[in-house]
Amino acid sequence: MLTLGQAFLSSTPLAVLAQPYLDQVSDTLRESCSVAVLDGDDIVYICRSAETRIMSINLLVGTRLPAYCTSMGQVLLAQLAPAALEAYLERVRLVARTDRTVTSATRLRKLLKGVRESGHALLDQELEVGLRSIAVPVRDARGSVVAAMNVSTHAARMSLDEMRERFLPALNEGARRLGAVLVA
Repeated sequence: MLTLGQAFLSSTPLAVLAQPYLDQVSDTLRESCSVAVLDGDDIVYICRSAETRIMSINLLVGTRLPAYCTSMGQVLLAQLAPAALEAYLERVRLVARTDRTVTSATRLRKLLKGVRESGHALLDQELEVGLRSIAVPVRDARGSVVAAMNVSTHAARMSLDEMRERFLPALNEGARRLGAVLVA
């Protein structure tokens, strides 16, 4: 069943279109990059370009992670309509994955507002100790957010400021170029 699901996800038009742009960002930055979509309360990885394995879990196409504690998830949650976001916050259980995970709906709501305003999410070890990640939205031709693209790295290798300075321009460019080929 997982193999069938992975085959389906990896053959979707978005995944097929995204892979070359994702590979280019990964090659430029020499870091692992991913694209995910929101599915219910989770993100689902639809394509990935891995430079190194930096997490204890093996991320593959089809991997699901909680949206609230991932950079791509926060980017996607930040784009929800207010009623949809409130419904999400009412039903989801915000469980601490590390001592840095945001587990307060009030605090998450405030963080998501900042993500919406800045156009990116930068997480510092909220999903897993030692993992930092930055993500941006991927918008289709109408400007609707259809996915998120991220770069992940070891916390010991790069500061948050360095991630913003070094990764954000390449991520934004990759997402912009991918979005330009997506039909609404």
